[in-house]
Amino acid sequence: MLRSRKRIVFVHGCFWHQHNCKRGARRPKTNRAYWDSKLARNKERDRQTCAKLRRDGWRILVIWECQTTNIDRLTARLARLLAD
Repeated sequence: MLRSRKRIVFVHGCFWHQHNCKRGARRPKTNRAYWDSKLARNKERDRQTCAKLRRDGWRILVIWECQTTNIDRLTARLARLLAD
């Protein structure tokens, strides 16, 4: 969180926050109803949190776990967030 610039960066695990990559598409084989409900709640909470922060004037960058391996692209995205 960069309070002085009203910028915030979230780093989300693909599974826990349901990214549309292969990691995010995985589902546990047991107790499916529990996991489907839990993961849906996580996703909805993320949506609500980002919407509230944006209404309050924050700029948000969500970085997914699978996007952390390309350092050049990650650096460029962070630089764009900070440059604006």
